[in-house]
Amino acid sequence: MSRRSALVLLVAVVLLGLVGWMCLSQASEAAEMRHHIQELHQQKKELLRENDQLTYDIARLASVERLEKRARELGYVTVRQAHFVLVAYPLQDETTPNEAMAVAQSNSAERATSSATPDWWQAVTEQFEAWAQTEQP
Repeated sequence: MSRRSALVLLVAVVLLGLVGWMCLSQASEAAEMRHHIQELHQQKKELLRENDQLTYDIARLASVERLEKRARELGYVTVRQAHFVLVAYPLQDETTPNEAMAVAQSNSAERATSSATPDWWQAVTEQFEAWAQTEQP
């Protein structure tokens, strides 16, 4: 064998070795990626299952029957009739508590006749009107 043919053979063997090594490294990376993807799919399945379980738990804990039972355990009772307390705030320094109470009572009588607007809004507008009337000289 001549030196030149030996060199060509050596270069060919080295090139074939490099090509083989590149193929094996690519196959190894592909296998690692497949394994990683399978792990991610498994993790996704587990998270979806856990999410479904949490959704079920939330629905179960927020059920009306359970909330009523828990409220009874804590001592709460059902409201049969609501009682409201009228609080008269002084509208100005000159306004006496009796005058403020009279305005509040007259406003509540007017409110009873008008059911087109919500009671709380009616009360706010009446208090504002009473305040505006006391501002005039």
